[in-house]
Amino acid sequence: MRRVMVAAAVVGGVGVLACLGPYPNVAEKLDGVEGVNGTSYIALDAGAARILILAPFDGGRTAPFTRIDEQQPRAVQTIQGTYEGDATNALNVTFSSTTLFSLPNEASKPVSDRVGASRHQLSPPMESRVHVDSSTELVLDLSGSGEIGRTALITGNDANATACAFHLANLAVESSEARIPGFNSAGLTQYLNREEPFDGILSGTVTIGLVGLFSPVTTNTFRNYADFEGVMLDGQQVSSTDTGGNGALTGILAFKIGRDGLPPIEGSVDYREVTITGGNESGNYLVTLDGGATFPVPTGRRVPPLEQCLGL
Repeated sequence: MRRVMVAAAVVGGVGVLACLGPYPNVAEKLDGVEGVNGTSYIALDAGAARILILAPFDGGRTAPFTRIDEQQPRAVQTIQGTYEGDATNALNVTFSSTTLFSLPNEASKPVSDRVGASRHQLSPPMESRVHVDSSTELVLDLSGSGEIGRTALITGNDANATACAFHLANLAVESSEARIPGFNSAGLTQYLNREEPFDGILSGTVTIGLVGLFSPVTTNTFRNYADFEGVMLDGQQVSSTDTGGNGALTGILAFKIGRDGLPPIEGSVDYREVTITGGNESGNYLVTLDGGATFPVPTGRRVPPLEQCLGL
């Protein structure tokens, strides 16, 4: 990754960039994600993460962007397109959204009734105009908000630090799921007896494969996977269930989390204590930071919250 920015704050961006939605359902298109080699900013909206990735103008007036909106317990919307302006610190930019990846919260539905993850092409593109008051390596200030953010500083390897590291790594896991068509639904049968790779927004791939129609085993393999700066994933998640979505999650996923001015945090998630009932996870993620003990992190709502983990 070019530089560590996952903990940079989008100051005031939540309210303004909300006008990049709502998201209409237009003709579905299932080709790959657009790569965006840019700077990543994160803001929080009532505990939900909003990640904005802006590619540099590089001498021009138009560049790609990606915005990832996450809602607890599990729902993700990712929009991609281009933004147009000039490369100064006080500028008006126009965001033009062309693609929507969506993973709705369908926890209350049986697996057979779920839509799962899907991709939609927005035609015509949705446009939104935003004023950028200032931007630095660490902060992007949109439309005059007086709020100030600061970089995250996860230190140590106690239970709280371990849980915070997991929550940041899991944002990348959830982001990847929104771009796998049919994920979290019966639509995963399209991957029966084959493997399909999907590119990360910044780097790497996640490959999904399914074996067994009536006792399905689904394997997600992450290789140098990054959707935004500061978090990289390597390893596997393996879901073994019946056709009703009842079973267990196994596998080990390694993660690396960058920190501004400090060495990266490295650790892993062991999924062997996670139970799946009706397609929904329960139990504990077993998380270990290098040099530390293994701590159980409960599924469901994040504890501690991201506000505490990011220092926002």
